[in-house]
Amino acid sequence: MSKLYLSFVQKSFKYFFLLFLVFELESFEKVDIKNLLPKLEVASNFEDRKKGLMFIPSISDEFGMFFIWEYKKKQCMWMKDTFMPLSVAYIADNGEIIEIYDMVPFSKKSVCSEKPVKYALEVNKDWFQKKGLKIGDVININRIIKSDN
Repeated sequence: MSKLYLSFVQKSFKYFFLLFLVFELESFEKVDIKNLLPKLEVASNFEDRKKGLMFIPSISDEFGMFFIWEYKKKQCMWMKDTFMPLSVAYIADNGEIIEIYDMVPFSKKSVCSEKPVKYALEVNKDWFQKKGLKIGDVININRIIKSDN
């Protein structure tokens, strides 16, 4: 075999390997939230977001509330008149969980996102941990958003 041919094969292999790595890094599986939360309620208007889960004594681990705001900004939530401990995840436009906070029942302290967001998911406290979801994971929010329109 000629040196030119060997050089071509080696370079081709390197480029193929690099291309494979790039595709592997970009390919991630979005979590289908409807499978984890079959009882998902959407709060996309002011009144629904304002009420949230207030005055409800408890929710199952199959229930969550998905909040949709009209535009991106630093969003805040509180626990006034909410009886159970909850966790909230602030979610980017692409469905990536960018922040998760635990919230205390009856607290009037605002729990705000550090970054501007349009979406949040509220569930029982520690639900994200139990389901193995963490910051950086991506939720398929397209079905939720489309079903709300």
